[in-house]
Amino acid sequence: MTECISSSGVLIVITWLALADVCSAQPSFETAVKPFVERYCNRCHGPEVQEGGFRLDNLKPDFDSVLTAERWAEMIGRINSGEMPPPDEPQPTSLEIQGIVDWIGAGISEGARARMAKRAPVEFYRLSREEYSHTVRDLLGVHYDASAPGEMSADPEWHGFERIGSQLTLSPSHVEKYVEAARTVLDRAYPEPIPRMKKWRKDALEIDTWNRKKRGLLREAGIEEQVRTLIWPGLSYSYLEPTHSEDELPPGMYRAKLKVSGLRSKTGRPPHVTLYCKQLDHILFEQDVIAAEDAPVELEFETFLTGKVSITMTNEVPGPSNSPYSGRPSHQRVFTRLDDPKSRSPWQRKLTDDEGQPLYPLLILDSIEWKGPFVDETDQKKRDSFSSHAVESSSQLEVLRRFARRAWRRPPTDRELHRYLQIIEREQAAGASPPAAWKVGMLGILASHNFYYLSSGVPASPQAEIDDWQLASRLSYFLWSSTPDEELLDAAETGKLHEPQTLKKQLSRMLNDHKIERFTGSFPRQWLQLGKVGMFPPDPQLYPDYDPWLEKSMVQETVGYFSEVFRRNLSIREFLDSDWTILNPRLAAHYDLPAPSDMGFQLVPLDAAAHRGGILTQAAILSLTSDGTRHRPVHRGIWVSECILGKTPNPPPANVDAIEPNPPSEPRATIRMKLDAHTKHVQCAACHRKIDPFGFALDNYDAVGRWRTTEFVAHGKGDHPPVDASGQMPDGRKYDGPRQFKTLLTEDLDQFGVVLVEKLATYALRRPMTIDDRDRIQQIAAACQQDGYRLRDLIEQFVLSDLFLER
Repeated sequence: MTECISSSGVLIVITWLALADVCSAQPSFETAVKPFVERYCNRCHGPEVQEGGFRLDNLKPDFDSVLTAERWAEMIGRINSGEMPPPDEPQPTSLEIQGIVDWIGAGISEGARARMAKRAPVEFYRLSREEYSHTVRDLLGVHYDASAPGEMSADPEWHGFERIGSQLTLSPSHVEKYVEAARTVLDRAYPEPIPRMKKWRKDALEIDTWNRKKRGLLREAGIEEQVRTLIWPGLSYSYLEPTHSEDELPPGMYRAKLKVSGLRSKTGRPPHVTLYCKQLDHILFEQDVIAAEDAPVELEFETFLTGKVSITMTNEVPGPSNSPYSGRPSHQRVFTRLDDPKSRSPWQRKLTDDEGQPLYPLLILDSIEWKGPFVDETDQKKRDSFSSHAVESSSQLEVLRRFARRAWRRPPTDRELHRYLQIIEREQAAGASPPAAWKVGMLGILASHNFYYLSSGVPASPQAEIDDWQLASRLSYFLWSSTPDEELLDAAETGKLHEPQTLKKQLSRMLNDHKIERFTGSFPRQWLQLGKVGMFPPDPQLYPDYDPWLEKSMVQETVGYFSEVFRRNLSIREFLDSDWTILNPRLAAHYDLPAPSDMGFQLVPLDAAAHRGGILTQAAILSLTSDGTRHRPVHRGIWVSECILGKTPNPPPANVDAIEPNPPSEPRATIRMKLDAHTKHVQCAACHRKIDPFGFALDNYDAVGRWRTTEFVAHGKGDHPPVDASGQMPDGRKYDGPRQFKTLLTEDLDQFGVVLVEKLATYALRRPMTIDDRDRIQQIAAACQQDGYRLRDLIEQFVLSDLFLER
């Protein structure tokens, strides 16, 4: 209609007359809606009772408001699904339903333009900590962990998402942190003086604090080269750092090589090596180790180190004890081989059975090598292109323009750049060296809001579409959680990035870049709310086998599973049910499944006896919806409703009594039995009918995700009660156990496709989706239906859609 107005006044009159005819033909609220609400809705959703916290008698026909339009849309959804009115209440005719649905739908559509007009012409979105770290890494080749202790504060979440613009507000403390962070990043990119790369090597004797001083004696005995360090379960060794812990290491990346053997115990559990830095409060490396005693493996990793560091290596698995009598090495002997009688004292606990099989998971260390700090060629080129030395072959203005273009993700104006040139000139006039003055100018660009804020829209001319520069940033932060690279910015500069052919070409390139691992790691973690795993640590008395490595393995299974679906472009049906998963030895033991033969995560097939398949039966999902002592069917139901079905239940009413522990004098009762009694109140029952069935279906899994057929109840009379995982969906379909429940979910694949597009859009557009986005979300999903909703196809359809190209 805007084009018509600009071209002809006659068309304005015609258009408004047409709209007037439509409006005059539309029944009024008083005649079309109010009688319907009074007759069929107010009994449950009126002034006296509001089932599920949903009230309709005072809902105004104000479709200019997003919140009001959302409530009317919710009413349509409930009517269309048959939820309203309930079966035991008077039912409207099909004509009555059609009339009110049409009236509400027309009101929502007509109010869309007014709702859009209420939005600010430009919207700003602050970078999350994760995005800030990736951005400086890709811009200057510098490692900076924004989540490290003492750096930036945690990002607030919205239903698991950490990048929602309305949540990421800015305070004076944030600004100070950004200035400090920029200074740190530049000091690491352009250190003075430039540190030299060094190499260090420590063998087993140097790490063995008990026998370190025996090197001369062992050399005379001819066994110095045979000595190895045995690391008993739970035992830690210090002095794994490159140099003495009192020496200062220049900040940078260091590469380590660990030569070690790892022997499984009789139960099949491998040892687990961790290297922990106290000063950084960070585990630098960890992994299960499977390698024969006479065939050690070399494990290589890279990590950031700075300043004085002390690094401890631990065999992070449970064992009988760490006393010398129980088995850990003592100063009386040196270790060479398990079958060497001189390696152990006669009074010490045996390490192997009569067949030579280790009784416990054992690590045997030979050496560790370090080198660093190192800068690879690609990172060095990034730094050199913006350094003060680059000014020697080009003007200050042009180098500064190039840096600001990459940092701000758009061309800077001459007026903006002259501000920073003046800063550089003032620094030099005050006596600063040219490199030092240049860093101050770069500091100003990195401390500018143009760096840590993404923008959407144009101030001078409010419009729905974003420009190509903003599109480049949206695409890059969606897929790479980082700034656009040079090729993407060049595509934006041509003004053709928004064209389908160009956009599709860039999308294909970016999906196949190694940086896509950031998306496959970050999106499932936020969509599935994996940050909640470990929020309530399991009670060690109830779950003694739970350990930090198991917790990390749980999350890595779910993230790795998503990555595999993405890599193979599988159907999103695999998220609901499958005959495979990604396991490492630790998680396989937790699931009581055969252990993989190698270290690390591997794709393994599943049969029905495994009771696994899809994400719903993975331990990460099952544990994040528990409280550390027991499973919580209601929380599991809420999670399924939000993450799989796309419906956020209303919060519970105030002053709802918690479920009390089972009294010792009464028969043992499952949590489900208690919930059935707890939710008989009409105010509770309405919501629980729509939530609890999704949680009851997963009752065969305990608080840490282990399969069970009986529910452990600490107190009470009689046997532990059997699990009842049967139920009925809100639409009346019945299931018996998680397998049938997952089958019912796969029958609603169209609905799940819409939900997943909505989650992708929330993540990419950095805002909650509204009623105005609903039609386009459904169109994106529908375009993928014929090919079975393959994940990469879904992402492509989303990126090429109007939803992605507009604000």
